[in-house]
Parts: sequence; structure tokens; C-alpha cells
Amino acid sequence: MAASIPNDFIDELLNHIDIYDVVSPRVSLKKAGKDYAGLCPFHHENTPSFTVSQQKQFFHCFGCGESGSAIGFLMAFEGLDFVDAVKDLAQQAGLEVPLKQVNKHRQHDRNNLYAVTEKVTRIYQQQLKNNPKIIDYLKNRGVDGQTCRTFQIGFAEDRWDGISKRFDADQQGLLDRCGLLSHSNHKSYDKFRNRLMFPIHDRRGRVIAFGGRAVDDDQQPKYLNSPETDLFHKGGELYGYHLARKHSDEDFVIVVEGYMDVVALHRHGIKNAVATLGTATSRDHIALLFKTWPKVVFCFDGDRAGRQAAEKALMTALPMYLDDKIIEFLFLPDKHDPDSYVNRQGAEAFSQALKAAQPLSQFLLDTISRGIDIQTLDGKAQLHERAKEYLMQLPQGAFRQIMQDKVSQITGITAIHRAVTQQKHRSGQPPLNPMRRLLALILNKPALCEDIPDNLEFDLLPFKGAQIINKVIEIQADYPQINSAALLEHFRDRDFSSHLNQLMVVYDHMDEAELDSEMADLTAHLEQLTTTAKINHLREKQLQGGLTDSEKKQLITLLTKKIK
Repeated sequence: MAASIPNDFIDELLNHIDIYDVVSPRVSLKKAGKDYAGLCPFHHENTPSFTVSQQKQFFHCFGCGESGSAIGFLMAFEGLDFVDAVKDLAQQAGLEVPLKQVNKHRQHDRNNLYAVTEKVTRIYQQQLKNNPKIIDYLKNRGVDGQTCRTFQIGFAEDRWDGISKRFDADQQGLLDRCGLLSHSNHKSYDKFRNRLMFPIHDRRGRVIAFGGRAVDDDQQPKYLNSPETDLFHKGGELYGYHLARKHSDEDFVIVVEGYMDVVALHRHGIKNAVATLGTATSRDHIALLFKTWPKVVFCFDGDRAGRQAAEKALMTALPMYLDDKIIEFLFLPDKHDPDSYVNRQGAEAFSQALKAAQPLSQFLLDTISRGIDIQTLDGKAQLHERAKEYLMQLPQGAFRQIMQDKVSQITGITAIHRAVTQQKHRSGQPPLNPMRRLLALILNKPALCEDIPDNLEFDLLPFKGAQIINKVIEIQADYPQINSAALLEHFRDRDFSSHLNQLMVVYDHMDEAELDSEMADLTAHLEQLTTTAKINHLREKQLQGGLTDSEKKQLITLLTKKIK
């Protein structure tokens, strides 16, 4: 849960809001038993797999797996962050969002960091204007003054204190937190020196970091990026994203590898390009892109390194490749990157190259079959086996079925669908052991926490999840009227939150009476397991060094209880 908004308010808000009222204006819903169903707004489908439960105040899609509370729905549907989604719902409910005082200070602190990055950007821009040599360098690279202003390109002087001297002593800590200082032998100095500077912006256009490109051939490294900071997390940001969204009305986006690639394409009128920030394409990158564009074209150099980068992007993209999305791969001629290609061949040639980009389906088949002679029986068998690793990554849908059929057509083996399905099942959610069943029950109906016997000691059982269950029990004790969706919000920022979302729908087929009966049977079983675990522990201790009189009485009591 976001630290800036108290848990109490989130629980109150979700008790005031009916998720049906949030979803129904955006998705056509029809009554389906105790819940509502409709076509999922997050992926293309012809048969409804999207459900909304008023009882749990929770939505779930059995097709793509998207699920959550009314807050989560607004975040996914409207592209809002957590705080903005809460504010929208609060306004609808007539509530005022109470930001914690400590977080007002924290927000003020973040504003100070943004002020530092903006000031440093202006300093770099001024230093570029005062350096004719670097201006000529940019002109030779085809970068004009307007492009520099659009991207706020600047220059870091070849000085140890070119930036740090422009800030007071009490501001040095802010500089450091923005990743603008390096340290050696107890001394601080500018991280970026003698480099062309590319400010990195967030989705709102605020400067959050910098990329520096060497201007001398012997300067290493060639590219130097800001480290991870409070403002900057490179795995979730894309260079030029804010400009591509603002200046282009194309229905696709081009993903390239370097700052200069984005700048050069923009300069030639191709303004729908973004770049990863010195890291491989991540799922967060793809999710962000698909929120804005239905089609993504990865553009790589035609050399071996470009092919390897493309294959990494392919594996990252497969689990997110829904039927209503398109991914293509463009490989430029050897020794060319987008920067050099568009500058030498022009925008029209680059646009023509885009039209010849490989669909993901073709690149996937090429990758799977690379090095295999599919004309031989041995090769067909090898292709069939290798294809499982890739096809199991695809979500259920028409595209996965088509790819399975294509591999079957090539190999002559028709069992690929069953093999992929079985392998995908093995790699999915763990089986429902008693602890996971209990967690699914109390998530589905938090009031069932009150039916858990006090003598259950989950830590003694050979199953994971004891800490989570104990936390759920603690939350329900503090907020007895909490509903399922509000309970899940307490775990929003935890690594296991997606698994809790999946457990939420395990008992959807049961009514209230059946849930109560299942709970009674399960807790009785867990009591037996706990008793056995305690007995085994005491017997082990008895063999090792004997028991105290109190422990002997406890063992007799437990054995008697188990016999009954």
C-alpha cells in the first residue's frame, strides 16, 4: 500500500465504493450467478472471462489474469498511478484523501530533487551554448539547435566541480541523491565530465536522471548513465517516452537502443521512438508501451549483438503477447544503427524498412528453428521439443493456438498442444496445500479469520505462508469489517501480491454455507497436522536429551488428543 495514504482510509474508501459502479460505466456487464461477467477490457476476447464480485469487491479475468480492487481496476484501465486512482475514487465517494504529514515532508523532499535535476539541466544547456566545438560536433551528427532544445541536450564541462560548485554546501546531499556525484578517497566530484548530456524524463516530462555520451574517442565508457536513485529506476523508464506520446499520432512505437537513435529519428520526423536505458527490455517497459500503443516495433542492429538483444526482447515479450497486440522486429543492415541509417538513407528509406519488419510469429519460428535441419526426422523431433520452451510462455488465446498448429504442421507431430498445456500447468501456480487453501479461504471471506483456533501454530507446519496468514489475521482483527479487496490492498507492494490475487478466486464456486463448511474441515485438518508436528518435535527432543516433566505431560496430552 502506498505509504502516503493511511491504511485506515483505503479500507474506509473501499467500503464506501461499490466496484460495480466503477467498472460498469467502462465495461458492459451482465449478471452471471452471484457475480457479473463481461468481455475483458485488458485483452481481446470473444467469450466473457472477466468477472466482478460485489461480495468481495474484486475483479478478475480468467483469460489474462488481470485482477484487483476498484483501485487496481482504475490503475489498469485509466493508466493512473496508485495515488491518483485513490483520489479519483475518493472524489466519487465524497471523501478527502488524508496524506500523512511525514509524506508531505517526503513529497517536499522529492520536489527538491526535481528542482536539482532541472537546475542541472539548465546548467548543461548553457555550457553547450558556450562551447562552439561541441556545437560543431552535434551539427556534424545532424543534430540542430531545435532538436537540442526539444530534448534539452547539454554538455558537461571537463571539470571536477563544474556542477558541484554551483550548489551550496547544504545542497551537496541532494546532488548526491540525484546521482550527480562520485566519491573517492573521501572526496566528492562531478560524475559527468566532458560528456554530451541527455536528460532522462519521466512520463510527465520531469528530469529524473541523465545519460552522458563521451565526445572523445579514447574516453571510456562511451555511455555513462545515472545510477538508480529515489527518482530514477532504469528498468521502468524509457528515453523519449514523454515526447513520443506528445508529438506522434502513430498507432505504433519504435524501440531502439540509444539516445542518439531517438534524437536522429525525431530530427527526421519519426517521432514515435523510445530507447531503453542501458538495460535489456523489461516487462515493465512492454506493459508501459502497450498502455499507449497497440503495436511495438523493436529495431536492432543487424549484427550478432543485435540478434542476441532481439532474442532477449522476444523472451520478455512472449508472456505479454495478447491477441489484440502486435510486436514486430526490424533488423537494419550490418554496421548500421537507426542513427546512421536515417542520416544516410533518409526518413523515407527508414519508413520503408519499417514496413518490412518481421512479425513476432516469424521471428519466433526463426529463433526456435535456428541450427536445426527441419527436413530430417531428427530435426523435426528437435524442433518439436525446443518449441515447448517458447510456446509455454505465451498466454492462452488465438495466437498461441496458431503457433502450436504451425509447429505441428512443420514437424508432423500433433501433440504439441497437449505437451505445451501440460508443461505450462507444471510451471504455473503451486498445488493447493492446506496452508494455501486456508489463505484462499480467508482472502475470499476475511471474517473466517475469527474461526481459526488459537492453538494452530503455522510455523510448525512444513508449508510456506505462515507469515502471510498471521498478517492477514492481524489485519482482520484490527479491521473486523474489512472486505476482500481492501484486505488485498494491504499487500499491494509486496512481491507475492499477484499470487494472492490468484488465490482470491479459488473458492468462487462456493456459497457462504459451503465456505463455512470448508473452513471447519480445513481447520480440523490443520489442528491434526499441528498436533502431529508437536508430537514429532517432542519425541525428537526425547531421543536427543530427554524431556522436562512439563514437556512429558504435554506429550501425553497430545498423544491422548490424537488418539481421540
